[in-house]
Amino acid sequence: MEESASDCRSRENATGVDWNKLPSELWLEIFSYMSPVNIVGVLRYVSTLFESYSFHPSLWRQIDLTDWNGPTTHLDSFIENLSPVIDQVSEHLRTLSFCQITGNIVFDSDKRWLFYKFSNIVSLEITDCDCFTAEILAEIRQNCKNIEALVLSGCCEVNDEALEVVSKFEHLTRLDIEGCCFVSNKGVNFIAEMSGQILIFLSRGVHQLSDRSIVNLVTKQTKIESLVLSGDNLTDYSVINACLHLANLKHFEIFKCKNFTDRSIYALCGKVKLERLHLENIAEEISTRAFNSLFRYKPMLNLKELGLYIADAVVDETIDAISSGCPHLDTLELTFCSKVTDKSIEKLIKSCRKLEIMCLNGMTSLKGDWLAGLDHYLPKLHCLCIAFCSGISDDKIKHLLSRKSEISVYTNKKKYKEFPKDEHINCCLRKISFEEF
Repeated sequence: MEESASDCRSRENATGVDWNKLPSELWLEIFSYMSPVNIVGVLRYVSTLFESYSFHPSLWRQIDLTDWNGPTTHLDSFIENLSPVIDQVSEHLRTLSFCQITGNIVFDSDKRWLFYKFSNIVSLEITDCDCFTAEILAEIRQNCKNIEALVLSGCCEVNDEALEVVSKFEHLTRLDIEGCCFVSNKGVNFIAEMSGQILIFLSRGVHQLSDRSIVNLVTKQTKIESLVLSGDNLTDYSVINACLHLANLKHFEIFKCKNFTDRSIYALCGKVKLERLHLENIAEEISTRAFNSLFRYKPMLNLKELGLYIADAVVDETIDAISSGCPHLDTLELTFCSKVTDKSIEKLIKSCRKLEIMCLNGMTSLKGDWLAGLDHYLPKLHCLCIAFCSGISDDKIKHLLSRKSEISVYTNKKKYKEFPKDEHINCCLRKISFEEF
């Protein structure tokens, strides 16, 4: 029931505040903390005042249904409440996101046609949806022609046929197909032949790809700035061509590519525009000399995020090279680089003073004496992961927290403080929990 003017006046008398005179900017700030589900299903019915703010453009830039944890009946209610007002909000909406639950409910039914009315969206994220097919993608392309970013990670029905449809999105610049295991060279070749220019191509967990499609992609889509590759079929040829043709490469990740050699590491030398670099479980044959050269050849002054995982070739000398060549790091993940000792970590924290996140999981040689100076040398550090570092005692961690209580520290024994929701931290913990143990 809507609130009457007399109700507002009585509330004013009770609180001493005339809510009708609160500036609109403050009301919109308050409403911005509410989800579209609550705005369209609850707030707009509270009063005429609330209804007047409920459809302000600033509140309808995004509908995010990725954290849905309610019953499906609540989602049905949201769709029912949204239907009569969709014309009021559709012109403002730019980003639409679904998780497995909401995606399966919406796209496996006629409900999806309601969401196709959001014809102005530029970003569509659909994660782990079991029913998302090439046919549905064709429907989206027909109704939502302005999409620039498309995230299809974990959608198991996305295949080469689906990527053929994707290649016809005229404005697409970002494509994330992480975990779409049925995509092969044929599908990537469709993306390579797109008339537009792809800037971001993420394909972690797409293990059927070989050098042929990746080389085709990087030689034709030369404006790519972010590239993520994985798979045992890839060789040095993919990395060499990526480094040769992608002059603006800023973000490069390689996962589980067992056929790589030192040539891939040497190809990365001199890529000074890199801001994010992750090399995970790539090959046992890569040498310490190659890793050291990567950071010593030319300083990587733009590098903000570095991850080296399960790399036996990473030793103290490598960490010293990182300390000298990457002074602006804010995120460092060294996972199961078991030959690294406290000596090089102490030098690292004295050199890379901008670190905010540091993950040293599985570094079994560490004793942790450098923790005594961590709060002094790294004032911005808010997260430290030292799971499976058996040589670091609880007392050293407690002494650190007594001096710097705002830091979050995680070991495999306990959480000394709850982690904030951070993609780097969550990713790091996921690797330990599921992939390595």
